[in-house]
Amino acid sequence: MKHRGSMWVALLLAGRLWAQGGGPPPPPPGERPEPSVEWQKRAQLMRMLAIADALELDDAATLKLRTRLQQFEAKRAPVHHEMMEQTIVLRRAAKGDTTAFAQVDAAIQKALALRAQLEQMDRDLFTELSAGLPPQKKARLALAMARLPQQMREMAQEKGHR
Repeated sequence: MKHRGSMWVALLLAGRLWAQGGGPPPPPPGERPEPSVEWQKRAQLMRMLAIADALELDDAATLKLRTRLQQFEAKRAPVHHEMMEQTIVLRRAAKGDTTAFAQVDAAIQKALALRAQLEQMDRDLFTELSAGLPPQKKARLALAMARLPQQMREMAQEKGHR
C-alpha cells in the first residue's frame, strides 16, 4: 500500500514538473527531442521509486528521499558525463577511428578512475540512506541499489529499440 502512495507521489511530481515547464515544444518534423535529458529524468524517477519501494516509504519520506537523491545526482552528473566522454573516445577507437587511437590509453585510465569515483559516490549514498535502518531494511536497500545498474541498462536498451 505504501508503494502505491510513493508511486502516486512520484507521478504527481513528474506531472508538476511537466506542467511548470509547460512541457517541451514538439520537435520539428524529422528531428528527435534531446534523449539524454528525458533518459536522465526517467532514470532518476526509477532510482527514487526502487529505493522508496525497498524501504516501504510513505509519501512524506519519499519526498525527502527525492531531495536527497537530487543532491546526489547533482554531484554524480558531472562525473558520469565525463565517463561518457571517455566511453565515446573508446568506441571511436574500437570502430577504427585512427584519430582516437592516440587517446585510448589515457581514456582507459580516466574511465577506470571515474568508475571508481562513481562507485565511491554510490557507497556514500548507501551509507547515508542506510544510517539508522534496521538490518532487514538495510538488506532491502542494498539489493535495490545493486539491481539499479541492470535496470538502467535494460531501460537504455528499450530506448534503443523504439
